[in-house]
Amino acid sequence: MAEPQLKTPWAEESVSDPIASVGLDHRKVLVIIGSGPVGVQFAQELINRGYPGIIKLFGDEPWRPYNRIQLSSLVAGEVRYNDILFPEIRDDRDHFHFLNRRVVQIDHDKRALLDEKGVTHRFDHLVFATGSNPWIPNVRGIELPGVYVFRDLNDAQLLMARSVRTRRTVVVGGGLLGVEAARAMQRNNTQVVLVHQSNRLMNRQLDVEGGAILKRTLEGYGIEVFLNSGVRNLVGERNVNAVELRNGQTIECDTVIFATGIQPNVELARSSGVKVARGIQVNDDLSTNLENVFAVGECAEHRGEIYGLLAPGLEQAAILADRLCEGNATYQGSIAATQLKILDLPIFTIGWISDEYENQIDQTLTFHNENGDYRKLFLKRNRLKGFVAVGRCDERSRLQQAVVNEQRIYPWQIARFKKEGRIWPQEDTEHVREWPASAIVCNCRAVDKGTLVEAQLQGCQTVEALAQCTGASTVCGSCKPLLADLAGAPFEPEPVVASGKPLIAIVAISLLLVVAHFLLPAPVYSESFQSATWLESFWTDALLKQITGFTMLGISVAGIFISLRKRVKKFTLGGFPWWRFVHTVLGVLALIILYLHTGFSLGDNINQYLMLDFLLLALVGAFAGLVIGGERYTKMGYTGKQMRQWFTHAHIILFWPLPVLLGFHVLSVYFF
Repeated sequence: MAEPQLKTPWAEESVSDPIASVGLDHRKVLVIIGSGPVGVQFAQELINRGYPGIIKLFGDEPWRPYNRIQLSSLVAGEVRYNDILFPEIRDDRDHFHFLNRRVVQIDHDKRALLDEKGVTHRFDHLVFATGSNPWIPNVRGIELPGVYVFRDLNDAQLLMARSVRTRRTVVVGGGLLGVEAARAMQRNNTQVVLVHQSNRLMNRQLDVEGGAILKRTLEGYGIEVFLNSGVRNLVGERNVNAVELRNGQTIECDTVIFATGIQPNVELARSSGVKVARGIQVNDDLSTNLENVFAVGECAEHRGEIYGLLAPGLEQAAILADRLCEGNATYQGSIAATQLKILDLPIFTIGWISDEYENQIDQTLTFHNENGDYRKLFLKRNRLKGFVAVGRCDERSRLQQAVVNEQRIYPWQIARFKKEGRIWPQEDTEHVREWPASAIVCNCRAVDKGTLVEAQLQGCQTVEALAQCTGASTVCGSCKPLLADLAGAPFEPEPVVASGKPLIAIVAISLLLVVAHFLLPAPVYSESFQSATWLESFWTDALLKQITGFTMLGISVAGIFISLRKRVKKFTLGGFPWWRFVHTVLGVLALIILYLHTGFSLGDNINQYLMLDFLLLALVGAFAGLVIGGERYTKMGYTGKQMRQWFTHAHIILFWPLPVLLGFHVLSVYFF
């Protein structure tokens, strides 16, 4: 079997390169040590943000940077070598340089480093992206031929060659990498045995039931799985020929692959004076204890946490690139998420899944269906802390955001999950294009997905064109992200006017007035006209009663008129947020006038029904205003959108009895 033909690096820098010499180029030099996915992404992020200096990326492997995530697919023969290479980073300003050279020494005081070819390079900023090394347990026989690790492209090449000769391979470690290695080694009808010391496979990402489903799937493909089984030693003289487990059982084999975990690559950082614990310790700005020295990826330890996954490293890379390009982003930590496909089995997990969180979770919900799909929610005080899905899951992107925001899960969502395996209704799937044609996208204009698709077929392909053609998003604008999703365009939120804190302040006053109407006692009238206060005259004088009553009627009519801004398509005068703000102010004025008209008395019969309806109308409207105003300052996400819809719909429903009750009230006053 032919081994892959490895290409030369992107651009080798010669020993005499003037950029390596101090004083010949006055631009800032930023050095990145580590050419893995995080290091490459960090370099690309810097270029995309217009970093003005010189970027030097150092790697210690003899080939172009590649995607480690696809190594198992390479071994399995599913992709070729060229498929896993990262695209070349090109820059017209010629300020990016990649060097296939190991960095051997760093002198922070002199702001210089020495590479393995003896060339000294100055730097102004230094970033460690050195990743991690495989962790191998100290067992007897580890040095025998036929024993491998699975971490980099060199390991992958050796295993590709070995897969032709091996007949029975034991993979030690049932984590993510071990499961992928076991799958990959089946390429040439090799018998594969997977040994894991935990009670379930991928115990960092899966719960017990999810791990059991994965185990049954692997066994269905012919992979033998041993759980709760640690390795005592390897047996053999010239080559490994068996693995002895701690329970005394022996598994014959001719190849052993250790995929037993990773440890941060911190030796170079430690020798250069950087503070190291398990990993390179970094602050929220991803800086180390040394000035202008940073770390990102699997080598970095942030708030005592080391992330062994790619996504947190990419997030760190973006944040640090922003900071070094005069931004002010900070890193607050990541929530571990895993999304992969083992054989034909999709797996998605995020959040508090592993055993370390067992005592912090107070509720779990489980769903199975006849298709074999499995999903589980992990809740703490009704807030979503983790999620496992084995099999198809259309809600994974929304669930990821819900876990990040620690979204509250309500009883009706729990009931839906138990019945359907979903938190949100069927029409609220991951992408708008997956919604049914009848699903409403714009609530303000009642525009459904079918109408938008029809508009797209007529040539409206952008958010602006869809808005102009259908009216969707032209009122409150909350559905613009949905239009962007349908149009396949990025969405950048616009600043909200007449909302936020001013709106919250007004609706808070409204809430207080409503509560006062319910809690404060009815007015007590003076025994004589002479001792009556000026306020009592509003409750007893017929003319003032009429004035306040008709003022209330006028405010109600104005409120109806304002609502036309949202309901009538051709009515586009002014921005909707301002109309909504005025509507809220009118609601507060109406409650004040209502006090002058009634003195907090609920009345009797029809009058009582009228008062209760008006007060509930104001109460629900105030809650809707609080949700709308608070969306800018809280992480309510989709739940906030749902709450806003519920309160708005309830507000509309409570309005409809008002004209009828008001008519009976006027009739009773003037005719009876």
